[in-house]
Amino acid sequence: MMDSNETIGLLHLPDELIETIISYLTYHETSEARIVCKLFNKFCQERLNRGFAKVDKLHGQIQKEVKNKLPRRESERRNHQLARHVDILSAIETRLSLLGMSYSRYMETGLCCFIPGKVLDELMSILHRLQTSDQAPRSHEFLQELRDISSMAMEHFDEKIVPGLKYKLPSVTSVTLPYFSESCSSLLYQPSPVLFQSTPSRGPSVRHEITNLIQQVKAATNSSQQVHKVLSEVKLGWINNKKRILDQEKKIVQQGQYINELEKKFSDLNQKFVDLTAEVQILKGISDKGESSKTISHLHSEEYTPPHEEFNNKTVKEDNNEKCARNKGLKRKTAGKYSGRVKRSKN
Repeated sequence: MMDSNETIGLLHLPDELIETIISYLTYHETSEARIVCKLFNKFCQERLNRGFAKVDKLHGQIQKEVKNKLPRRESERRNHQLARHVDILSAIETRLSLLGMSYSRYMETGLCCFIPGKVLDELMSILHRLQTSDQAPRSHEFLQELRDISSMAMEHFDEKIVPGLKYKLPSVTSVTLPYFSESCSSLLYQPSPVLFQSTPSRGPSVRHEITNLIQQVKAATNSSQQVHKVLSEVKLGWINNKKRILDQEKKIVQQGQYINELEKKFSDLNQKFVDLTAEVQILKGISDKGESSKTISHLHSEEYTPPHEEFNNKTVKEDNNEKCARNKGLKRKTAGKYSGRVKRSKN
């Protein structure tokens, strides 16, 4: 019997409870919890491997559902609302195949697990979003984080971890020949078609090595098929990019011709503008010369009388006025005398 005050450690719990506790963690937290102890490392590795298989299965299920919803005609699929789903799922398939090529060989032999838990979290979030939404964003923006973290994980695994795991891979040992007795060794020198007889007792590791070889051959065939798929997709992408590049080059040539035509028109208009400005300057100079000649002629037409001539003119006018007044007085006097004489002659 246990005392009521005695506590039970986490490592003393049953395995089912520890697995349940670890299942509440994210895959990234699970990968970080491997350093706690050997027991945690064991359960975390199992959960990470199951997570990779779960992601692969979920991807295949969603891809099948999306393909069933798409129309059969290829021309109608491009304009369908699930066209982006197809692009994203194909990109995820390529990424899963690359991850499988890097990790599956060592996962099957039990040397390591699927280490990058953050990649599994990102894949699960992307697949759940595709499963719940009808309109997905563009694949380049949607999968940018997945491409970055998966590429970094594969590079780190190939550079830092694989060199240490290669020495632990099970090597294929040479199959030992069965034991020959002295009596059987004489058969080698007899002209018989049977050179030696095999005994039923074989090494205990031969069957295990054969099974390992079969598993490695299966893994190699699967990886070669995945590589073939990836290469075919890359080839199709290369062909499409080449077509786009040719179209862009044609457009660039057309734009260059159009720019040359615009430059010619601009040069013609610039020359016309220069000619017009020259004509305007010439006309402006002519108008300025005409105005200056008019002002000069007007100044010449006005008479300039100096001050002593003005004084002489005044004196002459005064003399003339006095003479006129004298003449008027004489006329009056003569008229009075003439009228007196006429009166006298009438009387």
